Amino acid sequence: MNVANFIELNKEHDLQEQVNLALKLGRTKRFSLCKGLALLVNDEHSAEFVFRAQKSGKRSQIKIGIYKNNCSKDEISQGFLDIKTAIDVTKKLQNKADLGLHPVAELRSQKYSVGTTVDAIFSKVLIKKKLTVYSTYAFELHYKNEVQPFIGKLSINQIVMDDIQEIVNRVLDSGRKAVAEKTLRLCKNLFEYGEANNICFNVTRTMTAKTNAGGPNIFRGIALANHDLKRVFTKMRELSHTFSETLYYFSILLVSLGVRKSELLTAKWSDFDAEERLLHIERVASKTKVAIAVPVSRFLQPILDKVKVLSNGSDYLFPSAKISKNGHLCTNTPNSALKRLHEAIADLESNKKFQVFTVHDLRRTFRTMLSRKGVSNQIAELCINHREPSSDYTLNTVDRYDRYVRLDERRAAHDLIAEKVMELANEEEQVQMQLVA
Repeated sequence: MNVANFIELNKEHDLQEQVNLALKLGRTKRFSLCKGLALLVNDEHSAEFVFRAQKSGKRSQIKIGIYKNNCSKDEISQGFLDIKTAIDVTKKLQNKADLGLHPVAELRSQKYSVGTTVDAIFSKVLIKKKLTVYSTYAFELHYKNEVQPFIGKLSINQIVMDDIQEIVNRVLDSGRKAVAEKTLRLCKNLFEYGEANNICFNVTRTMTAKTNAGGPNIFRGIALANHDLKRVFTKMRELSHTFSETLYYFSILLVSLGVRKSELLTAKWSDFDAEERLLHIERVASKTKVAIAVPVSRFLQPILDKVKVLSNGSDYLFPSAKISKNGHLCTNTPNSALKRLHEAIADLESNKKFQVFTVHDLRRTFRTMLSRKGVSNQIAELCINHREPSSDYTLNTVDRYDRYVRLDERRAAHDLIAEKVMELANEEEQVQMQLVA
């Protein structure tokens, strides 16, 4: 390479000074850099490259990158371009046009644009997921904490299986196997979307939770025995400074109704039909996307009365103690409070064993209590809104989506559990007073 060629390759574009000034002043302006390529400067002191082409009378355009002066290779891989690189990309696209290809269509298929970063792919997957699930909070949280810091700004075409495995291993090393599995599943969702849209090869296709995320699942859930449940309620009352009165009543209702934590936390008083004694869990709130009318036993009326007072006029049974956009108690609050309760009990009774359990174990306890009471598997599964057909009982199409399916039998089952739970919680005296009144 001679000196003239070196100078030609390294000199600034003729419009570089004007671009710098427009960015500095934050002025909206459009610069035509070469045939088909423009740089759009906005009033936020940033700019983007837009490529435009026409084929067979049809004009289309696409953003190919964000402006940054003197980009490194890593920055280019993250979707940034300087003027020289943008012009080089444009010339290659024009060459494809000379071969009879539509430049913009080719650009989309080759995916030069910033739309191929992992962040961009996640945004598209998230939009689709929000159409099918009630909450994407956990999905977004796992991406933000476990994936985005390491590969979010990279093009998905740059990612290989080892990169995904490294992310999963980092989570496993922190002792969070369940999160590692969810992180792997999240990454598989991203690559399945990329593959389906001809953006990238699916490098996660052969990856499985058993092989790549710490081995097979180990079931850790428990169902509390009656004596354990009785002791739990006693400790909740004794340590009310750690586990609030509101959460105590929440726990009683959770183990008596058998609903999921989020379903009860998001329940409103308008969802409760006092005359029919039914709590309606709508499709949007149900994990299974199947609405159900949950029988509320008369034995639980004293608890509902106390919850009504504590809710202090809120629309929700369990309103947030602080100003919140959701309005209801945060889904993490019961988990955090239960953890503190376990720690407080351990400090007080260091020599005694106490059954450690999770909030979801209260739902498992409800299901197990149904079996103890002799409730058939068919009714017990319907009580927890499991609608999948089993080997000995097949739901027809109507039953599968009927919120009142076998209501009388479910009501009888709920009465059995609520009566026992109130007895274990030492609340049966109030029940008798209610019944006499």
